[in-house]
Amino acid sequence: MNEQIELTHNTQTGNFWIDTGLAVLLCEFGEGKHCIESIRSWLVSCLVQPTGNKGYYYDVQKDKLQEYEKKNWVYPANLFIKVAGASGTKKKVDGKEYPTQPPVFDLNLEMSQKKGICDVCGQTSALTDAKMWQFPFVVEPSKFGNFYSSAKRGLRLCARCALAGLAGYLGWLWKTQGRDVLHFFLFHAELRSLTELQRAVVQPLNMQRSQGGNAPVAFFGPFLHEATLGLLLWLFAEVKQRDSLSEEGKRTLQNLFGAQELKHTASPLTLYAVTGQIGQAVKINSVVEISKLMSLYRLYDKWITILRNGSPNPHEQIVTVFRQFEARQGNKLETVWRDRVARAILEFTDPVPSIESFLYDVRARQKPAERRALAYGTEDILNHYLQEVLNMPEEVQKTLAGFGRSLGVMVHERKEMGLLYALRNSKNPEQFYRVLNDIQFRLGMTVPEPLLRIGTGERIADVPWVRVKTLLSIYAMNAYLRKETRGEESANDTTTMEE
Repeated sequence: MNEQIELTHNTQTGNFWIDTGLAVLLCEFGEGKHCIESIRSWLVSCLVQPTGNKGYYYDVQKDKLQEYEKKNWVYPANLFIKVAGASGTKKKVDGKEYPTQPPVFDLNLEMSQKKGICDVCGQTSALTDAKMWQFPFVVEPSKFGNFYSSAKRGLRLCARCALAGLAGYLGWLWKTQGRDVLHFFLFHAELRSLTELQRAVVQPLNMQRSQGGNAPVAFFGPFLHEATLGLLLWLFAEVKQRDSLSEEGKRTLQNLFGAQELKHTASPLTLYAVTGQIGQAVKINSVVEISKLMSLYRLYDKWITILRNGSPNPHEQIVTVFRQFEARQGNKLETVWRDRVARAILEFTDPVPSIESFLYDVRARQKPAERRALAYGTEDILNHYLQEVLNMPEEVQKTLAGFGRSLGVMVHERKEMGLLYALRNSKNPEQFYRVLNDIQFRLGMTVPEPLLRIGTGERIADVPWVRVKTLLSIYAMNAYLRKETRGEESANDTTTMEE
């Protein structure tokens, strides 16, 4: 096969899988015209590896059994590519059948004689039918709601897109835990930037891959959002604090996250995360698109600044804050609360209800000897997020924090734990104010005047009443648990820095 394809940085398709593969090919072959057969052979050499096991085949010329080293598609590509190696005819020896050659693995592209329009790049060329077991992620980003929607009638790809689709297996980040597998695609709309990202960041991480994956994560679990946040925290730390990547890799991330002044406006970096379960193949469960990576990095950078005065390693403290939302349930470590909090952060929505649920349904229900307050820095990170993302007035937040902490201490001293659960379980403003009235009557505490001003739309001090209630519940229970541990403060169980 002497046919050639042309690789340039001006051929991006907008499809995260195909463009990832194009970036991989550009890293290896560079711009210009290249022989299809040479690229196909290189892909096979990268995607096939020895398994460490031995097998036997019948050598027809020597008329005897010969040992060979078994090979297979590299993990986790082998969960998708299900083409068995061609092993020739069978020969029965001593009642058992053997192949007549070691299996030969290949990725043949059967190109049509008649030219047509490629479904991905729109170019007129000879086409091949795309098999979903070879190209599992060939879908348009705009159609993630129905994962395989663009492939229901069958995709037809030109040779360049087909080879790029196969090269995509060499350009992803992935992580497995038991039967759960996650794939991450760092995507950039400009193919030149995507190629730089592949060369400087993804390929070095690929070289460091282990049996569990090549995606470095600060924490990991079976859910998509928690693992995605774990990956981003690792990447964010790499920009300024660690040296796992080369200087080129650090500069690439700095540019893409907007961590330094740029002379031009950079196109946004996007992270696609795909989660599935391993069976005979991978069953895709969900896909998420994270596009506000620059804003997330700015949040992270501010958290580093906030925690710097109180922690010798502010990055590790941020990791501790998010890692803590887990609980041992029997033999299983349940991380659903971490995933909910992570999802809120990644989508810039409200994490407060999930934090409240974790405090009341997990921490407060543990055995007294095991109870502990939220990790040091949790309230500081939460308070900044509330003000920066949810536009919560700082004075209202400080009022809630001050009153909530005093309430938690008083509840602990008076053994009135029921008041905290009544506060948490308030379903409407009337119930909420009824609990505040009980607090004044039973504990002799004065409720701050701003909390008594309910306005239109059931807002208190211009904040939705339910957020006021939930935050007050969090501050109070956290103070209660902190008091229960006799005020012992460490980087693992202290709630917040002194204001």
